[in-house]
Amino acid sequence: MVQVRKLKDGSRQVILTAQQFDDITKVLSELAVKTKASTILLADISGQLITQRGNTEDINTAILSALAASDFAATSEMAKLVGEDAKFKLLFHEGEKRNVYLSNIGDNFFLVVVFDVSVTLGLVRIYTKKAIHSLLQIFEESEQSDDASKIIDKDFSSMLGDMLDDSFK
Repeated sequence: MVQVRKLKDGSRQVILTAQQFDDITKVLSELAVKTKASTILLADISGQLITQRGNTEDINTAILSALAASDFAATSEMAKLVGEDAKFKLLFHEGEKRNVYLSNIGDNFFLVVVFDVSVTLGLVRIYTKKAIHSLLQIFEESEQSDDASKIIDKDFSSMLGDMLDDSFK
């Protein structure tokens, strides 16, 4: 699982391995090509930007990810008001030149996909759903490998302790 550390100021720090980052970058790059998205952001649910793809020079991506997080928080409350048990999974904002598609990745992350109005929403939905599935697999695989490393560490610690005990006999 992706490691999240809480800092003294109450903020969260997301820690990715190099392999996780490479895998995430590959998924987002493929999504950008398939959807012709101008910008794609991956952020945690608090709005902390993790990575980005595409043309990000003309957009303040830190503010966009923070606003998207606020959007999810507001619509989560709307979902409760209309009787939904869970928050809404995706949000869509239609513009005159560009559209913005927001989608949850589990409970802790979300994607922001900015694309031209000439691209159909259905295409973006299909490929974004596939990308989210891939990202969830990346997060789950890392969780399993983290568990394996903890077992190895316990075994190593136990063996080291036994060897030290034997050396002092």
